[in-house]
Amino acid sequence: MTEYSTLTDFIGVYMSSLKHMETMLSQPMRQFGISFEQWLIMASISHSEQPLTLTEIAAERDVTKGAVGRQLKPLLELKFITQTPDEKDRRRIFLALTTEGQRVEAEISKRVKARSKQWIDAFGLEEARELLRGVHRFDDLIMQPALNGENIEKL
Repeated sequence: MTEYSTLTDFIGVYMSSLKHMETMLSQPMRQFGISFEQWLIMASISHSEQPLTLTEIAAERDVTKGAVGRQLKPLLELKFITQTPDEKDRRRIFLALTTEGQRVEAEISKRVKARSKQWIDAFGLEEARELLRGVHRFDDLIMQPALNGENIEKL
């Protein structure tokens, strides 16, 4: 297989599936009017043993506080999340799921787990793990250096 045919195959896979992955991943959230990223925030809050702040979520996700703030606004409007100032430091705001937020997050998580099981059943656990190893390697060797401004081309 030549480098060109490998590139052509990669572009074909991108156009037929990778490009649409976020849309597919977001399907279980649509009924509740939230995005995949918003559900990830809710899941982080739900699974944390300690109350989380916007700053901690931003650091965990490696995004700006502004990006998390934009994702939180609709969750607050939908009354899925509450904000409570820290009694010791009023500048720190703790995030918590409301009862409805807990219900929605649990329902979405149930759907995501069921979908994941379907994928693994169809693909096979070992082949799924092998694919993930390859994707992680691609991320480590290609995507992260490029996103960090490192020149990966050998000119």
